[in-house]
Amino acid sequence: MAHEDRGLAAPIIQVKNLCSHYGGRKILHEIRFDIPAGKVTVIMGVSGCGKSTLLRHLIGLKPTAPGSIFVEGSDVGLFRAEQWRAYRKRIGVLFQGGALFSSLSVRDNLAVPLRVHTRLAESTIRIITDIKLHQVGLTEFADFMPSQLSGGMRKRAGLARAMVMDPEILFVDEPSSGLDPITAAGLDELLVELKHAMGMTLVVVTHELESAFRIADQIVVMDAGRILAAGTPKAVRSSEDIRVRQFLERRADVRTVDQERYEKRLAAIGSTKRGAPPV
Repeated sequence: MAHEDRGLAAPIIQVKNLCSHYGGRKILHEIRFDIPAGKVTVIMGVSGCGKSTLLRHLIGLKPTAPGSIFVEGSDVGLFRAEQWRAYRKRIGVLFQGGALFSSLSVRDNLAVPLRVHTRLAESTIRIITDIKLHQVGLTEFADFMPSQLSGGMRKRAGLARAMVMDPEILFVDEPSSGLDPITAAGLDELLVELKHAMGMTLVVVTHELESAFRIADQIVVMDAGRILAAGTPKAVRSSEDIRVRQFLERRADVRTVDQERYEKRLAAIGSTKRGAPPV
């Protein structure tokens, strides 16, 4: 596995030998990497590689064993309820589909975290939500319902809601999924602007190569629940790992065929068509 570039900032999150299971099946195998503060870390890999499970651990939606994830030196596996509440106030999450409340307007969607976690006056909440909507270019759509927005607009509205508490760390799940290339590029640029303008740490989960290399300071490539490469985009591009090269070059897996079984299957189909019992 390639090591992270030493020029990156000090880590805000450290993942150390993280393992994860669903039932009796092991999903993550000894995952180990750092997330540098104020940078964009992209976690990428093919569908089913374990990147979404890793994200669930990082945002606290899946229990984590002690000694596996540390936030500024504090062991997430030992967090009590009060520590989890404090951590979740420090993070924002943009879920893959935007995850907007369908019964609330765009502005009211943004207001939900502020109404739940603060005692701000409604006038102040309105000012904050208007600022965030302006940041993502949705000022004139504040009173629209989510069903009235395009896919890209719902993603941007979800991003505005994720930012409304001014999080230190922003987690983004598949930002380009389902978007046309122009809209996806615009969202990529917005994420990079957030990093520069607000000094925010971003963790982006994606399988989109072009998007990953456009926005990343660090890339982590996963496959079958393991990390194959981690480092700067340049370091990952030069990786000699066979599976990493296959992913970066967009080469399909070689399909193997059991010839004997295939021929028996053909014979069975032929016999059935002639009225004979299948082999």
